[in-house]
Amino acid sequence: MFTTFFSNPEQYAYVCRLNGSSLYVFQIQRNSSLWESVEYSSFAVGPESDKYRLSVSGFSGDTGDALAAPAHPFRISNGMQFTCADQDNDNSGGHCWNGNSGWWFNLCARSSLTTDEAACWNAYTNVVVEDVIFSRMLVKLHQ
Repeated sequence: MFTTFFSNPEQYAYVCRLNGSSLYVFQIQRNSSLWESVEYSSFAVGPESDKYRLSVSGFSGDTGDALAAPAHPFRISNGMQFTCADQDNDNSGGHCWNGNSGWWFNLCARSSLTTDEAACWNAYTNVVVEDVIFSRMLVKLHQ
């Protein structure tokens, strides 16, 4: 079962307002039981009036940057507005929302961690690899 706390973009926006100098870490568990970490020194979600636009930078980690530097430039989520059932803000010409999640889709994405099934984090190919079985976001506040 996936973490569901961040299924609402307002919750991401709240966490991002906690402290501008925080470290944001996604921990991802693959179906191989392997855990990987992705860190961003800057992770911001814009206001509702801008449809919760995503802005990330300062990547490091032991798996690829599926938000800002995936294998295909049309899969970049960085700079995108949040798409969900009632808000089609992606660039696909269709609707990337898959029925049970929301994400910062561009021409759909190779990363999506807010779903109860078929979650993915793939920066290396232009193929959907739905091998994420659990994910969580951690915020380290710098004093």
